[in-house]
Amino acid sequence: MKHFTFQVVIILINVFLLFGIAQADKRTLRIAVADDVATMDPTFGQSGATNLFLKNTYLQPIQYAIPNGSYESKNADTTIFEGNSIESWEVTNNGRNILLSIRKGMTFPTTGNPVTADDFWWTLERALGTKAGPAWVWGNIGIASMDQVKRVNEWTIELVNTRPSAIQFPLMRDQTLGLLDSKEVSSHATDDDPWATKWMSRNYAGNGAYVLETWEPGTRIVLKANSSFFAEKPYFNRIELLVIPESSNRMAMLSTGDVDIAFALSAEELSRVEKAKGVKVLSIPDRQKLNVGLNVRKGAKFENVALRQSLAYAVPYDDIVFGVLKNRAAKSAGPMSVNSRFFDLYNLADMPSYYTDIDKARDMLKESGFGDGFSFELITAKGVPHVEQAAASLKSSFAKIGVDMTITPVSQAKMAEKNGQGTYDAFMRDWLTDYVDDPYYHFFLWWGTGVVINWTGYSNTQVDKLYQSTADIVDDTQRRAPYRNAIRQLIKDSPMLWLADGDYTLAVRDDIEGITLHPDTLLYLRPLKRK
Repeated sequence: MKHFTFQVVIILINVFLLFGIAQADKRTLRIAVADDVATMDPTFGQSGATNLFLKNTYLQPIQYAIPNGSYESKNADTTIFEGNSIESWEVTNNGRNILLSIRKGMTFPTTGNPVTADDFWWTLERALGTKAGPAWVWGNIGIASMDQVKRVNEWTIELVNTRPSAIQFPLMRDQTLGLLDSKEVSSHATDDDPWATKWMSRNYAGNGAYVLETWEPGTRIVLKANSSFFAEKPYFNRIELLVIPESSNRMAMLSTGDVDIAFALSAEELSRVEKAKGVKVLSIPDRQKLNVGLNVRKGAKFENVALRQSLAYAVPYDDIVFGVLKNRAAKSAGPMSVNSRFFDLYNLADMPSYYTDIDKARDMLKESGFGDGFSFELITAKGVPHVEQAAASLKSSFAKIGVDMTITPVSQAKMAEKNGQGTYDAFMRDWLTDYVDDPYYHFFLWWGTGVVINWTGYSNTQVDKLYQSTADIVDDTQRRAPYRNAIRQLIKDSPMLWLADGDYTLAVRDDIEGITLHPDTLLYLRPLKRK
């Protein structure tokens, strides 16, 4: 009898252990991504993988409100915001001053340092000091100097002499504005590196809903729920971002349940994987764009406008939209997506646009002075099937007019380096999107002379004047004419080949819920749950 009882106890212990393992596994979310992060420094986040990490591990000042209850998937309400690193805010002096109340009681989990207004101050000072991404975010509302940043007390910061802006609050949720542990980061500063950029590129110093547990470069990033997070703890205790370069492998792992989410699958792979048991594919019309950026700097291969226009007429738009993307996209009509609310609001459908016309492309090539042919290199995002397939389609079509295009796949880190330095002929990254749906944001981000991600090197004083004239205008009726003129000029100048406006697609296991589509298309991990 005693022997029998002992066996029962052993069996029960094993059952409880297995149940515990199952529950722990249930609270682990595994995501297959195409590439590793390029940096852990919010100030320099540009690639998709990096921005996904930054959005979910750092606290930005504010965020789009998290929907209540359980849901399959939905679009974020971009008109409702809630506090993150700041608890509340007040706009005064007719939009010229902003009072920010820092959230009390928070700590940085890796050091235990308390969060104060000094951290917010230093993070903003570092942004301006590095002149990197966040500098232009703050510059959009007129913050150009720390003289405009007042420390009212230990928990309050006031921004003064700002300017009214239609995108003031959407920008304050940008992933590059993550709050930094000022004591920890500054302790790694040197005379040669006063902002500790070298240390920050490979180390974590935030306090988001998730924090870094381990990083195995090129293999995986493991996140864990922040035990000292100010709000409700996320459902998933642990998130593994697995770097799986081959899309076929990402698809297979999703089909077998080895991962819960697979990023960057081709349209063909999405159609196949949604037939697998336990898998669903979300497909939502979105503003993300598939483009080819051309280096139009002086002395670069695409300085010649007629040459750029020639390629625009040689693009096989239908082959890309219907063949490569399997009709999960629409033909692009220019720089603003056809799914932007401003496309209809500003009646952009009547703008001139390019279409496939090989004869016209040949004529434009002759006009450019390259009638006998032309060759260039296209760098592409490595491991992204629709990019690879679209590039192959372009190469075949360009060959018809005597243009030889070499395709060179590169990592996200190498892509960011070459884009930043302008050392390329042309590039095609993964889907690109404006993280805020607004024309001023679009032009301030991409097309202003010398702005932070004007990767093509485009510069047109007329376009600069048009978009800058609307910087402090909130009323859309007053912005309509300037932007119609700016967009018309941009289409004529063709610094990009605008190929397609794609759906937001995501392949996931069918027990994953709580997915919210944000305008930045970066998956927000905090609301996710398992049924």
